[in-house]
Amino acid sequence: MARRLCALNSNFLGPNAKGRHPQVTGRTSPALGFMHVERLAKMLRRNYKSPFSEEDNCLEKIMHPNTARFGLFVTIAVLTAAKIAAQQPPSDAGPHVQPNAGGEAAAVKRVVESIMQPYLAQEQRSTGNRTWRRSPNLGAIVAVSLHGHRYFFPFGKATNAGAPFRPDTLVEIGSCTKTFTTTLFSLAVNRNQIVPEASAQKYMPEGYTLRARQLTPLELADFTSGMPDDPTNLPRGLEQKNIQHYTVKDFLTWASQYEPRTQLPARYRYSNAGIGLLSYLVANATGKTWEDQVNSEILQPLGMADTALRPTPEQQERLAQGHDRAGRDAPRWPVYAWYAAGGLRSTAHDMISFGEGNLGHEQVNGKPVSAELIAAMQLAQKPIYTMPNGFNKQAMAWINNMGGGNPNLHPVIVKNGGTSGFGSVIAINPTKDAAIFIGMNQVGANPAVKGIEILRQLP
Repeated sequence: MARRLCALNSNFLGPNAKGRHPQVTGRTSPALGFMHVERLAKMLRRNYKSPFSEEDNCLEKIMHPNTARFGLFVTIAVLTAAKIAAQQPPSDAGPHVQPNAGGEAAAVKRVVESIMQPYLAQEQRSTGNRTWRRSPNLGAIVAVSLHGHRYFFPFGKATNAGAPFRPDTLVEIGSCTKTFTTTLFSLAVNRNQIVPEASAQKYMPEGYTLRARQLTPLELADFTSGMPDDPTNLPRGLEQKNIQHYTVKDFLTWASQYEPRTQLPARYRYSNAGIGLLSYLVANATGKTWEDQVNSEILQPLGMADTALRPTPEQQERLAQGHDRAGRDAPRWPVYAWYAAGGLRSTAHDMISFGEGNLGHEQVNGKPVSAELIAAMQLAQKPIYTMPNGFNKQAMAWINNMGGGNPNLHPVIVKNGGTSGFGSVIAINPTKDAAIFIGMNQVGANPAVKGIEILRQLP
């Protein structure tokens, strides 16, 4: 099997293509290869198992890449397909819908409310297996894009004063930030500014030398670097973990001293620190900071004016209040030195714009989207290795949820996130030309499964 996979990759990627090492078959360099997904899937059904970060749901309980891997840049069918209320109804703000959407608007509203209202009522109640209580101010904002028509559904409360969620309400999107970072990485790859399987040392900022000389940027992007979730020498208090107390120098010094315990690519291990390090590699390779790149390469082209690492005073006034596990007001999420893994704040309007970009829309918010950006977004979505059920696939931060192999369920590409006071998900269904974003103001809220369910039930 290994020889066959390597031969296939060599045929598609040219004479210099090769597998990573004998235990990692089919992992390839980024000379974009094309292979029929059904043919490949039959050959790569293997199971993996691993732990996952607390903030990341069961969709990320995956995988051991040392059994079988997809070539990173296989074009899959999903990318070529046609294009909380508390125990109460949605807030008086009502759904904000795209004009002239006709009967589609009613159908979308019916699907969203039939799924979200029971879910949010359940979240509001304490259940026997929980040790924390929900805030009475639990709320959510749901944004849906279907065939370019946008719909926004506010539920519950955004603030303790009772203000409803709106499309321009800011929330902490947590690990959804990672998909921005892997998009920037993909841009750098496609521009030949960074080689995914080169030594990460080649792109380290000056003055830092990695002990893990075999570590690659790709292993940081797909969670096979073996790095722990967060740096192991962090201060204990949340506020003491911010970039003022635990500096970029502290982070890069820690990362330089990291030594994998196994041969790389390692067993899957979800890692905020790994994505954070990747952002510094990309910044050094391109000569632009992560913040500058996010703004110039993603936010400005997509018209995402309310997405920021450090919101302005005016944006802070529109920031929803998050809640901790006891239902109390949660502190604002700090800006960590590895902020590229989870630091962004955004709105439902902006995140559904990001979703439309990831669907490959040529125009978003009335602005043309470059083919280069679309290609980078789709590159970040491409599967790398398979999940335990033999169908779902891990990409660069994204997960390809294949519906358990059920041919009646469309593939959904998804990433969830969580902070000390918020839960969120961004997901796309390319087959239906649909995207969804859900933001909730309660830690432990996990709307990813509901987001996928909504996407699959849309007309």
